[in-house]
Amino acid sequence: MNFKTLKNKLWFNIFIRIAVIFAVFVLILCLSNVGLLVQFFSNKEKTALKEQVTVVAGLDFNDSAAVIESLTSINEKYNFDVEIYTSTGSIIYTTHGSQMMDFFHQNNSKFAMSHEEMQTVKSEALSDGVTFETAVRRFDQSEYLLCRKQISDNPFAEVRIQKQLIANSAAIANEFIIIVSVVCFIISIIWVLIFARQFSRPITEMSKITGDMANLNFERRLTISRTDEIGELAHSINNLSGSLSEALADLKATNEKLMSDIELERQLDVMRRGFVANVSHELKTPISIISGYAEGLKLNINAQSKEAYCNTIIEESQRMNRLVLSILELSRYESGQIPINQKDFDISVMIMDMTERIFKGKNINTENNIPTGTVVFADELQIEQVLKSLLENAAAHTPKGGEVKTDVAPSGDKLRISVTNTGSHIDEEIMPQIWQSFFRGDKSHKRESSRFGLGLSIVTAIMKMHGNSCGVYNTDNGACFWFEVDKPKK
Repeated sequence: MNFKTLKNKLWFNIFIRIAVIFAVFVLILCLSNVGLLVQFFSNKEKTALKEQVTVVAGLDFNDSAAVIESLTSINEKYNFDVEIYTSTGSIIYTTHGSQMMDFFHQNNSKFAMSHEEMQTVKSEALSDGVTFETAVRRFDQSEYLLCRKQISDNPFAEVRIQKQLIANSAAIANEFIIIVSVVCFIISIIWVLIFARQFSRPITEMSKITGDMANLNFERRLTISRTDEIGELAHSINNLSGSLSEALADLKATNEKLMSDIELERQLDVMRRGFVANVSHELKTPISIISGYAEGLKLNINAQSKEAYCNTIIEESQRMNRLVLSILELSRYESGQIPINQKDFDISVMIMDMTERIFKGKNINTENNIPTGTVVFADELQIEQVLKSLLENAAAHTPKGGEVKTDVAPSGDKLRISVTNTGSHIDEEIMPQIWQSFFRGDKSHKRESSRFGLGLSIVTAIMKMHGNSCGVYNTDNGACFWFEVDKPKK
């Protein structure tokens, strides 16, 4: 992985930013120690010197044991040198060199000490008679920070510390702080690296999932098991993804339904235009015939032709009347204007009577395979219309000497009635079209007195009212039309 790729990683950016903050903090800490720690130690020592010189000034010098104990405690606790001396420089008490002189024996000729000579470099007088001095000891040029206070008319109390000790303490503290800071910085870098990776991992996953969501892919889900704000954000993203997925599915379903409705509307529009065209075509010829024959009658044709003309006008008028009645019947079925009155009835008797009536005088063999007593639950008049349309259709497409048979077979909780005729097959391409209004299989459009291509459309409308199905398929030597009816209610 090159640096350009690495710097684009979220965890790397977080790591660099937090690491820089820690580095700057450590640097400021180290520089502060180097530049300010000695001054800080000096101020703290000055405060301690003032406190201890006040303590020494308040001692009861009549109690030597208490004085010695107090001075020894100050020396051991603060590493201060304490001296009590007179105005002539004679030391009464001192902690220097672990020697203590009792002022009750200061006239002892065997041992005497004088106050060390100090050359004042800087002096500062404070309240309560306390004086701060920065002084240099004459014999070794050691620099001291001392605090002096006059106890009474003659004795003076002095508490001092060598400034080199302050510098050494500051240097040791500074070295310790730098070492600790470096160690803490290294530990913090490791921690920041781990934290950056852990912090950036869920955000990276969120980025990928939101990218998928932008591409309308809502299948992925976050598997972050955290209870903090990032976990709540992950949970919200999962909820958002689920909601968008459901919304998209609903939108697709709505869109598909809308497209289906548009397609259906388009098909209905095509059917309406075709219906109008077919009706116009069916009415155009008889109207032309009636008009022509009426003009012939107006011209006073001979008596023999006059009767033929009148018969033709009557026949065409009756044909137009049957067409209009068929159209009105189909319209009433499709619009649900005809009420459905379902009841149990014997369909075998209906088929037997209708077969004899339709095929009477035709050179077509019939075979009724429906057992007597076959009871169905349907609207008797409408089922009669269905059978009439299918049997008349079979009679029209069965050649002389052919055969038409009716059968019944169970189909779940229904009965399937089929009408099979011998003859030519129906092209697979036009099978869906034969149920449309005014469709006729013959290409020549020969005019017949009783067929307009509306029978199968009426069958479809009646079956739809009953909530049942109908259909057609080719057999080995012809075609079979079928429809379903409900079994009798128990």
